Amino acid sequence: MTLARIPPLQTLRAFEAAVRLRSFTRAADELALTQGAVSQHVRALEAQLGIELFARERTGAEPTAQAHALALQIRQGLSVLERAFGATSASRRKHANATSHAARETRLMVSVLPSVATRWLAPRLPRFHARHPEIALDIKPSTHLARLDGRDRIDVALRYGPGTWPGLSSDKLMDEEVFPVASPAFRGGKLPRRFADLAGCKLLVHTTQPWEPWFQAAGLDLSVPPDAPSFDEANRLLEAAVKGAGIALARRSLIEAELADGRLVRLWKRSIVDVHAHYLVWRADSAKLAAIDALRAWLHGEIAAPAVKRARLTRTRVAAGQASLSAPPKQTTRRH
Repeated sequence: MTLARIPPLQTLRAFEAAVRLRSFTRAADELALTQGAVSQHVRALEAQLGIELFARERTGAEPTAQAHALALQIRQGLSVLERAFGATSASRRKHANATSHAARETRLMVSVLPSVATRWLAPRLPRFHARHPEIALDIKPSTHLARLDGRDRIDVALRYGPGTWPGLSSDKLMDEEVFPVASPAFRGGKLPRRFADLAGCKLLVHTTQPWEPWFQAAGLDLSVPPDAPSFDEANRLLEAAVKGAGIALARRSLIEAELADGRLVRLWKRSIVDVHAHYLVWRADSAKLAAIDALRAWLHGEIAAPAVKRARLTRTRVAAGQASLSAPPKQTTRRH
C-alpha cells in the first residue's frame, strides 16, 4: 500500500475500536462519535480494500478473521504513533532522554496463533506497554510453527501444544478448559438440554480439537458425523458458532467476550481440561533473555489475576455468610 492510499487516522481508529469491542455502538461511545460515523468509516475501509471486514447479520456485525488480523496490525501501528508523538511533544531535554531510551529499547518478535493473538493477547497488550515501555512487542499471528532458529526472526512464541519442543526452553502458562457453546439463536433458540440431544445437533469441528474426549467425559457413546463442518482456525470456528451454524467445542480463554455479551452461551457445566496447554517458548541462548523473562512474568500475572479476583469474591461471600449466621436474630413484636 502506498503512502497516498493509507486511510485517514480516524478511519483506522474507528475500525480498530469496532473490531476490539465487537460493536459499532461501543466503538462510537469510546471515540465520541455516532454509530453512523463508525459504520461509515468501516464501509470506506472495506471499499478501499475491496473486501468485507464485517459479516452483517440481523443480530449485528461480526468481524471476520481478516478484520481481526488487520486490526491487530493497526493497533500496533497506533501504539508506535502514540509513542512517536509523545516523544516529539516533550522538551529538548526530555526528547534527548527519550532518544537515549529508544536506543536501549528491546524489540521482541512474538509468534502466536491468530485466535490467541486477537482474542486473548491483544486486549491485554496496553497493560504490557504501560508496565514495560522499554520492550516493544512485534506480534506475528500465524498458524505455522515458528522455528526460532534466527531464520524467521522470531524471538519467542506463544504455543498451544504438549509442552515439549526439542532444542527449546518452554514455560507452561495455563491449562485450557474446553466445553460446548452455541449461539442463543441456534435452532431458533431450541438449545439441547441433555447431553444425548447432541446426537441431533450440527456439531462444528476444529481439526486439532476433537470432540471425543468431551463425549467420553459426558458418558456419551457418540461420534462426529464425517460431513460435519470442519475448521483449521479457531477464529473461523467461533465466528460460525456465533452465527448459529452449529455447536462448537470451545476453549475458555478464546470466548471471554462472547460469553460476557451473550453472543455465545455455555450449554452445560461439564468440561474437560485439554491434553494441550499454553506455553511460552524461546531459545536458551537468546540474546534477549531479560526481555523474555519480563514477558514471562507479565503473562503469569495476567493469567493469575482472574483467579485472584475469583478467590477474593469467594472469601467475601463466605465472610458475608458467616456474619449472617452469627448475627443475633431480629427481635419481633408479637401481637396479642
